[in-house]
Amino acid sequence: MKEVKDRICTSCYHIGKPVPQGPGSFFVDALIWLSFISLSILSSFFVLILIPISWTAYHIAVYRKTTCPKCERLDMVSMTSKKGLEALKGPKWVVSYEAPAEQKKAEHVPLNKNRRDEDSH
Repeated sequence: MKEVKDRICTSCYHIGKPVPQGPGSFFVDALIWLSFISLSILSSFFVLILIPISWTAYHIAVYRKTTCPKCERLDMVSMTSKKGLEALKGPKWVVSYEAPAEQKKAEHVPLNKNRRDEDSH
């Protein structure tokens, strides 16, 4: 099997090896195979075997993809590609959550204890 080189995720900018997507449940595939084979033998309608064959081919085609281990998206690209080189530069915009350097302290305003009395008049 070919060694997978490090890639970069264009969504979360994670650099590393992609992980294969989950292959699905083996038991579901086995159940489909057993049920359709027994049904085709009992009914002598052997064309029904095409259903589990197409189901297995679909699973092999869909689950052959790799995902980012951090965000689990399909956005892992080679670091030498055009998208990979752009992703190596980082995000185009950065959000800062830092407070301003000069921040005024809130003035202490005492609560009016007689406020209920004023509102009732």
